[in-house]
Amino acid sequence: MASTSEVGNAKTIANLNLLNTHIIDLGSIYNPSNRKLALSKTVYTTASQQQTAVNNLLAPYTLAVDNRELIFKPLNRELTKLRKAFKATEGVTLAQLEDFMSIFRKLKGVKKTNNRPSTNPEEEQANHSTSQLSFDQRTDNLELLITFLKNIPSFDPNEEEYKETYKNKKAQMLASTQAVANAYIPLNTARSLRNATVYNAEDNLVDIANRAKDYIFSILDTDTAQYKAIAKIKFKKR
Repeated sequence: MASTSEVGNAKTIANLNLLNTHIIDLGSIYNPSNRKLALSKTVYTTASQQQTAVNNLLAPYTLAVDNRELIFKPLNRELTKLRKAFKATEGVTLAQLEDFMSIFRKLKGVKKTNNRPSTNPEEEQANHSTSQLSFDQRTDNLELLITFLKNIPSFDPNEEEYKETYKNKKAQMLASTQAVANAYIPLNTARSLRNATVYNAEDNLVDIANRAKDYIFSILDTDTAQYKAIAKIKFKKR
């Protein structure tokens, strides 16, 4: 299942709008010398639009990842059945069985990868690349297995699932992995733009909002309702 955790990002952006509402309520007493802290809807509007773009691209990416999962998930069970069919074949030598098992183990030995989105573009790209590589490697190893079985004359099963099925399986695996890659590229671009605005740029949303809060705390008493309400509005970098 694809990770769809965008809730924290949306909350951070919504909190800026809430902070802006409090600043309007403060009126003329909110008058920072740092002009970057002046009330402006620009940062909020930009971040909100970028978050919408991420949300719109997240759905097709999630569906592509889920479809790939459906195609790859039964593979281990299917391979176990194939291993038993190969072992039951007359004339298979011990060396051939060892060669089969070598490819078999590579096909089943996939490490769990991290799909959690990151605000660091390089980390996000690395996570995706690692996951993509593991699926590419399994597809490549399946092709090795198909080629290996073609070269074992004694392996000529009557069951259809051990004949053309694995060729079809490989084609499905290739298509599903490519679909994930195609959906990921625009999503990653949209996330990078959003992350720059909210977290990573020099004058990012989180830093500006926290500096605005610091200024507000310098002009309000701690026991006022406004101070307490604004103190509850959090801006954190992920």
